[in-house]
This record gives sequence, structure tokens and C-alpha cells, in this order.
Amino acid sequence: MARAFVAIRLVALLALVASAPCGAQMVRSDELQQDTVKLNLCIDRARHGHSMPIGNQDLVPFEIDMRYVARRRQDVPDVTFFATATALYECEVAGNGLYSPAFSSGENWFWHTIRPPGFQPPINTVDGAKLAANTCLKDVPLHADIPAFDHAGYFGAQDMGYISPKVTTAPNRPRVAGVPVASYDVEVTGVAYFKTTTIDLLMLNYVCLYSPMLELKVVGWRRDAPGPRVWLKSAREAAARNRH
Repeated sequence: MARAFVAIRLVALLALVASAPCGAQMVRSDELQQDTVKLNLCIDRARHGHSMPIGNQDLVPFEIDMRYVARRRQDVPDVTFFATATALYECEVAGNGLYSPAFSSGENWFWHTIRPPGFQPPINTVDGAKLAANTCLKDVPLHADIPAFDHAGYFGAQDMGYISPKVTTAPNRPRVAGVPVASYDVEVTGVAYFKTTTIDLLMLNYVCLYSPMLELKVVGWRRDAPGPRVWLKSAREAAARNRH
């Protein structure tokens, strides 16, 4: 009986998502006026191994479509919402009889995490990724301490996503050439080639690290060799390492 109940509720929720209205009216999570007692109960149960466990994942602020919230509250008056960096959780009395997370979903039309302001077009679009990559290709030769730059190409451009404060202290904090990486920084990776005294070219891997607004933080270098992926600030030093 409980499984049938869950199945019916899931079908109803999918129907609600499928009939998404145009022009979402987004509201911040801290403006939702939720029942904090029920919300905290659900979060505590999610952290301690009940349905949809989240362990010690950080909770993050988010925006959600108010019309979606209104329709969910019409169906489930006690529903509450919270989010991690990767999923939105909706709490209600689940099939096990406990008030706990009943559904979760990745970012989509009706909700998203709140990110710092970013450059336009966004990095997660084709044009945004291309803009970041082309910007990096211009910065790479300017930040190489090897004079004989020949050419460069890139592998891809992406943002670094959410980085928990739990891992942003030394020695666990992600760094590029000694520069700390922050949540949603933009990373462009590729290879650069330099002339040598022979017909061969020297190849180095590079990474450009930018703020979410595409402000350059650092260019890092390394050789394509086994071992830890350590980005150095000096291309000359990277070239001297791991020679075959």
C-alpha cells in the first residue's frame, strides 16, 4: 500500500513538472516562510540515514519558482524545501510514515542554487564557454615565462562548481599555481607549444583560472607526465620537470 501511495504521488509530481508554466517567478529560499521546526526535522533525518541521506553535505541558498511552491503546498500543505549544491529536496510525510525527504531533483526550470554574479553569456552555454576559452588563449602567451611561444589549443571551459568551506582550508583547499580556487570560478584547460633549438616543439599543459566574472586569477603550467596534477606558476619550471 505504501509503495502504491508513493507511486501515485510521484506520478502527480512528474505531471506538475511536465506542465511547467512559462515565465517562472523566482523567490529566494530565505523568503519562503517555511515551518522551521518541520524543515529542521527533515534535514536532521536526511543527515542521519533516513530516506535520501545527505550526510554532512552543505546546505546552500537557492531560488525556486513561487508558482511551483504554491501548487506543491496546495497538494501537500506541510511541504518544506531545502537544497544542497546538487539537489533540491522536498519534505513531507513519506511512504514510511516519517516526515522526511520524499523527492529530490537536480537544477531545472523551477529551481537553481544562488551563485555569485557571472559573466555573460553564462559559462554553461556554448557561446559562454567559447568566450572563456578565447580569453584564455589570449592570456596564455602573456603569462608564459618562456619566450618562444608558438601556438596553443584548448580542451574545454567550465566552472568549478560549489566548493565547500569544509575543504577550503590548507592543505585541502583546491589551488592553481598557489592561488586558492573559489566556488564557481571558471577553468579553461589546454596545451601550449613552444619553439626549441630543434625541429621539435615543447608541449606544456596549461590552465587559466578566472573569477565568475571572467577576471584572470592565474595561469598554471605542468608537463603531461605521470604523478600528481600540480599546476606551477612558472612555465619554465614546469618544462624542467619530469623530463623523459
